[in-house]
Amino acid sequence: MTERLYYLDPYLKEFSATVIKKTDKGVVLDRTAFFPTGGGQPCDLGTLNGVDVTDVIEDGDDVIHAVASPLEGEVRGVIDWDRRRDHMQQHHGQHLLSEAFVRVAKAQTSSFHLGRQGCSIDLDQSIAPVDIERAETLTNMVIYENRPVQIGFFGHDEAKNLPMRKPPPAEERIRVVTVNDYDCQACCGTHPRTTGEVGVVCITGVERQKGTTRVHFLCGYRALNEARENARILKSLGQKLSAGRDDLEKTVDRVMADFAEARRQLNAAERKLAEQLGRELAARGRVVVEVFEGRGIEYLRSVATAVATTPGKVAILGGTGETSSVVVARSSDLSLDLRTIFKDVLAPIQGKGGGTAHFVQGGGPGADVRAALKVAEEKILANLGA
Repeated sequence: MTERLYYLDPYLKEFSATVIKKTDKGVVLDRTAFFPTGGGQPCDLGTLNGVDVTDVIEDGDDVIHAVASPLEGEVRGVIDWDRRRDHMQQHHGQHLLSEAFVRVAKAQTSSFHLGRQGCSIDLDQSIAPVDIERAETLTNMVIYENRPVQIGFFGHDEAKNLPMRKPPPAEERIRVVTVNDYDCQACCGTHPRTTGEVGVVCITGVERQKGTTRVHFLCGYRALNEARENARILKSLGQKLSAGRDDLEKTVDRVMADFAEARRQLNAAERKLAEQLGRELAARGRVVVEVFEGRGIEYLRSVATAVATTPGKVAILGGTGETSSVVVARSSDLSLDLRTIFKDVLAPIQGKGGGTAHFVQGGGPGADVRAALKVAEEKILANLGA
């Protein structure tokens, strides 16, 4: 059985202990300040006698420390304090934010994720944007008030009488984290002495799906780093666009509108060129076969349509790029149903597609476009009696 020092003092950075057991997963100590993964919070990392602790897991009453090399006897442990402090900020910030959503929208938290880059909670209902802001504001008001955080152990019957956010777990001894006149919740994680140590909670994104809401957020130094990076990006964009922060959104809208208009004009010019090329290709013969390097299916459609406007013509066109494309079109005076041959045509590029009797198109990851066009040409010539 391992005595859990982090329950008594989450600020304990160094400690001494004795290895009492070795397992295939690591060593068990008689006492530890290393928090094991649990309750949505990742484990602490650090060293034992200078040897890296790479993982910490709970195994019943024992806490197993995965270490980079064997250990025995007396050890001195040092936890990674920056990681511990970060986890305390994120985890306690989650408690404050979850209670805020209860108060603002009567929404309960169904799950909590604390990752390396960000945190999220899943709420059991769809939350309106105004309530997202209200919950964020309430959370930070409680942080700025620097309310004390109390942690204690209670029996199950005692815990049932506490104003807990959720019913207590069915355990004999329950650890409860309480924020003065605000939140009360069973939790095994590490928490600060006061809400002020969380620093700030910043909601960074919201996803809504099937009556639930996932809220992404950052706390403490993570939120500070996010704000610094956002400020850096805004400054860089402002310099590139010659606009201040207050004018940046309008400037981006204008640039995007200009780009959309330029793209529209370019597409129109490309269509005209494709139509002109189609008419030129139609003069070559009855069946036109051509591969266009680096051209997508939109371009092929324009060229093929132009070829097929001339009576008695068939266009068999291929394009290369990230995927291979094939378009086959015939003039309306021919009776050939292109759909009957297209499956075999697409086989060399492992493609899929479809269309009408006179126009088919498709694409696939295979690179052998020329082989696909050859199949099309042979089948069409056979059907035309050429």
